[in-house]
Amino acid sequence: MFKKGLFIATYLVTILSVAIAQDKTFFEEIAEYRKSQNEDFLDPQKSPLNADQIEKFKGHTFFKPDSIYRVKARFEKTPDSKPFLLGTSKGTNRLYKRLGILHFELKGQSLTIEAYLQVQSFALRTKKVYVFLPIMDKTTGESTYSAGRYLHYEGIPEGDEWIVDFNKLYNPSCAYSDRFECPKVPEPNHLPIAIEAGIKGW
Repeated sequence: MFKKGLFIATYLVTILSVAIAQDKTFFEEIAEYRKSQNEDFLDPQKSPLNADQIEKFKGHTFFKPDSIYRVKARFEKTPDSKPFLLGTSKGTNRLYKRLGILHFELKGQSLTIEAYLQVQSFALRTKKVYVFLPIMDKTTGESTYSAGRYLHYEGIPEGDEWIVDFNKLYNPSCAYSDRFECPKVPEPNHLPIAIEAGIKGW
């Protein structure tokens, strides 16, 4: 009986240790990501801020990292989707195509967002492919930027299970200056819940 109890106790300690290690890795990853975000804003070659703003920049304000906002999503390809014009903050249009739909569970709700690729002319094509995930949610215009926030992937993830980490949400460049032109968030990506994760308003 004693051996059985000792085994169970050891097993529980092992499981707890693994969980703590995973949480530590998650928090370290988000901390490193946010550090990189802030460093980019101090780099005149990358920052959307002007010289005076860079000098005064003390770092972004973020929601507390929360692993519930790191979700596994089922990726449904939509190969027959036709390119469409997506409006921008300057009243122009850019051509995008829906790559697929991401299905996931969050806060007890079944939700979806669409993933997009920008359709570029041959002359503008680059080697890197960016999958674009813009969103609006119940924090939009309250604690976060009024035109929504973005996520993206560098390259198209493999398989039909993608990790969507809302802790990595960032503001579009036009949140910092009207010098920039930013795509608007399509209606299918207006989420009916508050995503209290990632970057806050500027």
